[in-house]
Amino acid sequence: MSRLPRFVSVVAIVLGSFDIVRGLVHSVLVGSVGVPTAGLDIAGPTGLDQVTLMVAFGYSNLVTGVALIYLGLTNRAGALVLLAAIPVALLVAGASISYWGADLSGQASFPGTRNMQIYLVTCVFTVLGALLVRWRQGTDSKAGLTAH
Repeated sequence: MSRLPRFVSVVAIVLGSFDIVRGLVHSVLVGSVGVPTAGLDIAGPTGLDQVTLMVAFGYSNLVTGVALIYLGLTNRAGALVLLAAIPVALLVAGASISYWGADLSGQASFPGTRNMQIYLVTCVFTVLGALLVRWRQGTDSKAGLTAH
């Protein structure tokens, strides 16, 4: 029986750990780390709204982080599904941002943008790599070869 490769678990645990750090910065540490790092000016009339959105986003990162770590340790198939769902969800978010005419060219510096690009590419390559391994295992077993 073919199994998913171990690297799925490793990537899920690493990205889950990254999500927990990101979640802490966006939520618990929002005032001391998140806002200054992002370059937000929260003194204006929408300042507290910006903080509220950062905190709400941060707590979703904490949930995603715990889910990725748990699935990485217990269920590679579940981890792979979540790793596939994350880029799809962010693609939908990007389409929504575009639809509403918003972008990342406001007052803030958004220093996490590059990290998120790496995160998404890692998700996509992990999913594609795992599917390729599974496909190769299937073709090897059909040809009479055994892959262990």
